[in-house]
Amino acid sequence: MKKIAIFALLVGGLSVLAGAQTPKPEWLSKGQYPLTKEKVTFNVLMQSVPNVTDFSTNQFTQWLETKTNVRLNFIMAPYDAGAQKEKLNLLIAAGDLPEILIGMNIDASTEARFGSEEKIFLPLNKYINDPKVMPNLNAWLAKNPTARGTITGVDGNIYGFPEINECYHCSLQQKMWINQDWLKKLGLKMPTTTEEFYKVLKAFKEKDPNGNGKADEIPLMGATDSWNTQAEPFLVSSFILDSGMYNKMKLLVDTKSGKVSSILDQTAYKEAMKYLARLYKEELYYNNSITQKNDQAKQLMAMDPAIIGVFPSGYPGIMIDSVAQNALWRAFTILPPLKGPNGYSSTPLSPAGLTPNRVVFTKALKNPELAARWVDSFYSYDFTSRKYWGAEGTDWRWAKPGETGLDGKPAVYKVLSKGNDVQNIHWGEGGINFNPAAYRFGLETTPGIDLGSPDGLEAMLLQVTAKIEPQVRKDVVILPTVKFTVPESEELQLLQVELERYSEQQRVAFETGAQDVEKGWAAYVKKLNDLGLQKFLAIQQKAYDRQYKAKK
Repeated sequence: MKKIAIFALLVGGLSVLAGAQTPKPEWLSKGQYPLTKEKVTFNVLMQSVPNVTDFSTNQFTQWLETKTNVRLNFIMAPYDAGAQKEKLNLLIAAGDLPEILIGMNIDASTEARFGSEEKIFLPLNKYINDPKVMPNLNAWLAKNPTARGTITGVDGNIYGFPEINECYHCSLQQKMWINQDWLKKLGLKMPTTTEEFYKVLKAFKEKDPNGNGKADEIPLMGATDSWNTQAEPFLVSSFILDSGMYNKMKLLVDTKSGKVSSILDQTAYKEAMKYLARLYKEELYYNNSITQKNDQAKQLMAMDPAIIGVFPSGYPGIMIDSVAQNALWRAFTILPPLKGPNGYSSTPLSPAGLTPNRVVFTKALKNPELAARWVDSFYSYDFTSRKYWGAEGTDWRWAKPGETGLDGKPAVYKVLSKGNDVQNIHWGEGGINFNPAAYRFGLETTPGIDLGSPDGLEAMLLQVTAKIEPQVRKDVVILPTVKFTVPESEELQLLQVELERYSEQQRVAFETGAQDVEKGWAAYVKKLNDLGLQKFLAIQQKAYDRQYKAKK
């Protein structure tokens, strides 16, 4: 489905010529069009997108061909990443190579295998490094030099063009939402520590904040399968930085020493397990949270009167409909990160904003320089606006003088059409996205917009995310994207499967009381090491040093 809201993002620079009828922001396309006098056709393997009817007849595809004189012959791949990999492997095995892969979720192991090992993917360094061939991407990389470490392969070559999406609220996605109406009714202050939070949950459970005379309140609820809907990472981060529900090995890097570690065997993690077990035992944390799906959680959230006091999610719309449940939507506000017993507090800064290998060239490509110039066009505001929104003047327009963006600075563009139905006007999330901070913040926004309204979502997320940003720690960070050789990947996969299975099994056992944390801790740590935790960390350390320390 087309995402109709561009969420709050990192502050970025923006230049607009005063008095101009249309703005001239940075990263308007710098290429000469058409890119070629004679029409050229590229055979592309393209990820399907659920809300695009037909890429071959899509209006943006037609505009793109007219603009660049480059025609695309589409071979469609499934939307699912696993099915995509199977499709690619079948084509390679049959010797039926497409020239360009677009949106194919090429992971590090696939890059290493078909890039440095089998030479099926083309190195792109000389095109990326040439400002005459790729002026737009070259300019962005010059302003973001650390990005090269992320997109560089194990052999020093770059095999894919990245997607750029500098999403502020996504980078601080570990959020908890609390019913401020219940706090007010019970005369409670916003909790700031884990102990204060415990007392608030007790009050929510015992003092009938929904006023129906029944003990039906659920103080804290989570789910297992949606964006940051597990409560555990938020609470663990009051004891030691938890990198989130999608990083099951909980890998961190010490910013001074560069040492890679996992929190899974740390004493602070043990103390966090004790706290979770306490909440679970007293039924302050809804016991079904460790198994229920988000659809089940949404059913509980829809109860009237409301029965949920606190829930985690990347943004509240995952569990609440901002239109149909607007009163409930307004009742919830952000719960800032809590301080643990030792005064520790943290929130993870996710290494978001850059997805490697969004576009890859294969050895079948006959004209890679022209293809690189074509790809570079997407790293511009005019191309990305048409690709994402549709036709200029109908679906979006450049901002007018006096219009402001999310950050209060001059706006870059205004969205005119917000439909999210299946359509054939634009590519939406398909292809390669270029959404740097200044563009995302450049969305025209009415000053003083009602933050509780659906249209106020972006501004609301900007404000609440700013409240938790001060809790980002400087001494430790989430391990950034690292890449492995084929032998390393194979060894890691064997280790990781068992380590993740066992650590998750024990987390649930500790949390539910099936295993006493204090009594079972030593055996738990020994088992992690028996399963190869230290070897796993050593491989991660080697890859991190190879990829990032050499780039400093």
